[in-house]
Amino acid sequence: MASSKARSRNRPAATKGRPTASARATAPGVQATPSSTSRAKPANGSKTPGTVRTVDAASSAKRAVPDDLAEPEVRRPAGPPLWLQLTTLAFALLGLAIASYEWYAVWNGGHLAGCATGPHSTFDCGAVLNSSQSKVFGLFDVAILGTFFYVFAVAIMTPWAWRMECLNFGRLHLSVGWIRLAAMVTGMGFVMYLIYAELYQIGQVCEYCSGVHIVTFVLFCITLVAAAIWGLGKPKTAS
Repeated sequence: MASSKARSRNRPAATKGRPTASARATAPGVQATPSSTSRAKPANGSKTPGTVRTVDAASSAKRAVPDDLAEPEVRRPAGPPLWLQLTTLAFALLGLAIASYEWYAVWNGGHLAGCATGPHSTFDCGAVLNSSQSKVFGLFDVAILGTFFYVFAVAIMTPWAWRMECLNFGRLHLSVGWIRLAAMVTGMGFVMYLIYAELYQIGQVCEYCSGVHIVTFVLFCITLVAAAIWGLGKPKTAS
């Protein structure tokens, strides 16, 4: 009797250190929960994949900049604005109209509208257009050359010509920007000669010729400014 009672007293104490059947059944479930899992560190001391992903996400978040705070890309101007291109075209058409009217008057021997006549008049278009200085090499009237010049000027002052890089003639490649600049420099050379001839050789001034001179000077200035700002070649975007 005494030995059986002693065994019954020792039995609960022995079972206290062993997990019960219900505890053993619930143990795998407890280990499977994320809160109770512990991430083992690699033996070589390197970061775990989860840690690498966390660092990469943090660094990418720091590098991300909102669009409104990002610095705008610096670009070189693509060329003269459309309004400036249309302005040069309008001036070229005006010069063509004046030169064509002068050619018409010289060809038909008529009188130019609004021009004064008389030997002592300061303004006399007829005297200027019929003088020997109005013929280049004694063959070509300045009015005819001016008309052809402005036909060419209208072509190179169109918006399409402003956007062109070069003209290709077989193996020959001509820059449109350089052609435009050379044409305006040549036109201004003739203008300076004609102003000198009117003031110092003929002694009289033609109002229509002065109008052509002003138009040529305006186109010359615009062409120079455009060449200085946007260049003479094809516009390029700065990287």
